Amino acid sequence: MVAADEYERELDGFFEAVLEHCAKIVDGEALNTLLKQITIERKEPELAAWRRLEACLGFDPDAAPDEVINALIKLEDVVGEEGVEEAAHAQPGVSAAKSLNLAIEASRESNIEVDLSLAESLKRDWKLPSHASPWEMAEAAARELRSIIGVSRGLLTHDVFADIFKARWDDLKSATATARTLPYGARIGDEKKSRLALQTLKPYDRRFELARQFGDAVWQKDIDFGIVSGSKSDRQKFQRAFAHNLLCPFEYLQRVIDVNDPTSEAMEKTARTFGVHPSVVRNQLVYKGYLPFENTNEEAEAA
Repeated sequence: MVAADEYERELDGFFEAVLEHCAKIVDGEALNTLLKQITIERKEPELAAWRRLEACLGFDPDAAPDEVINALIKLEDVVGEEGVEEAAHAQPGVSAAKSLNLAIEASRESNIEVDLSLAESLKRDWKLPSHASPWEMAEAAARELRSIIGVSRGLLTHDVFADIFKARWDDLKSATATARTLPYGARIGDEKKSRLALQTLKPYDRRFELARQFGDAVWQKDIDFGIVSGSKSDRQKFQRAFAHNLLCPFEYLQRVIDVNDPTSEAMEKTARTFGVHPSVVRNQLVYKGYLPFENTNEEAEAA
């Protein structure tokens, strides 16, 4: 992990060195023009925000339709700038604003109302490296939450899990998944209550999705809107890692499975022990180095 300002300083130094070397050749002036344009964009907040949103949507500069960008900017009053950018990451392209509107509507129509105020109780004194990865932060946050609720290891029963949200498990389990057909789930609310637009139906999937929603409240304090998507932003990585470590903490996982020989049957049995999908058990073993990454997406998730 590298701090953004440090990365920018090094990149600026690199450009200056290249420009000095290439000043008198054919491409020197063209490069200088491009760098001046970038400098202007960085100094103008509105233009920088526009460019950043274009990038989130997957468009080159000036290639995104104005109506799409403007529609998303209008939604900032409801979801905030961070919410718009997460939505653009989650559903890039021309349908981004439509999908975000549907997610907002699904959240408001949801009958799942929870209290996420427990997220404010975390002191966050995690003693991590200055540039800790989302996975490292999520593991520490989940460990602290388990300490707060008094269940440091093992299965979180349905009732204990629901208490985190100050709700009843039967209500959480049976509530309609209003985001079932949408590209991502969402939450919208205020300091006390949030309505959740969920996508999942099976109990173990719903527990994982709810844990991600709580993790989002940990990641973004005092934010009234959030989404749960499959994108690779740090915020989404943190949510997923938080859910993994809250529901299936590795400290206890290694006590109930042979981590050096985790067969498929053993992982399925362990998943039932923790009330999670077998993929949760496997991912924990992957990220701790006991199983290999199957693809680059898994490797990026652990970063």
